Amino acid sequence: MGGMKLGQYIYGDSMVHKLDPRTKIICCTLAVISVMVSINWYYLFFLLLLMVAIIISSRLNLKFILKSMYQIKTFLLITLLFQAFLTPGQAVLTIGTISMTREGLILGSINILRLIILFMCSLILLMTTTPMKLSTGIEYFLQPLGKLNMPVHNFTTILSISFRFLPTLFEEATIIKNAQKSRGSEFDSPQLMVKIKSYAAVVIPLFEASLSRAADLGEAMDSRCYTSHPNQLRMNSLKMKGQDVLALLFVSVIVLAGVPISILMK
Repeated sequence: MGGMKLGQYIYGDSMVHKLDPRTKIICCTLAVISVMVSINWYYLFFLLLLMVAIIISSRLNLKFILKSMYQIKTFLLITLLFQAFLTPGQAVLTIGTISMTREGLILGSINILRLIILFMCSLILLMTTTPMKLSTGIEYFLQPLGKLNMPVHNFTTILSISFRFLPTLFEEATIIKNAQKSRGSEFDSPQLMVKIKSYAAVVIPLFEASLSRAADLGEAMDSRCYTSHPNQLRMNSLKMKGQDVLALLFVSVIVLAGVPISILMK
């Protein structure tokens, strides 16, 4: 796993890898719902431990995922500060005319925990499912929209290409960031404006490179006379097994249990 990229599919034969993509999409959707609905510390911490257990059982590199999570520490800190200063309640720190409140710190900490769980959940989905299977699973759920003459297959083609290039974008962002560091950019500066300018020097060239790559890909597809159409062969290859049913039942029980737990343990 030395050359592993964030969000890249990792080949494996674990139970999570073998699950039907539709099962994993449903489980992730249910996990997102349970995370957004619950504000109970114990339940969210249980979900966090569950995500860690799934990562370990999938034989993914937990150390790499935690290291990747550390890279979004600035975003998590900004989330905490916004909640702490914008939520009314008992003041614990006053700076000028604004106050950091106890209720804001609690709510901000809960939101950080939510973001970490969602981050882990999305990585599990992306790193245990091939882009082709993932786009096929999404196309299956969007099939009813085809009756409204919506180009579902075009949408899923865009998604599959996006999933394919996610690891490439992460790698390119790292390369640009290292290049900007060598030019003197201060990503760890205590001054917020300096940090914003440093990250802008990464986002702008990354956005430009993404548009250039998209244009090149579009020209390549046109030159090959590409026409998107539903792939029934891929759709028919999706088959749920007993382990899929067990996984759905397990996740459903956890999600349904989260609501009364959150109410009783307030």
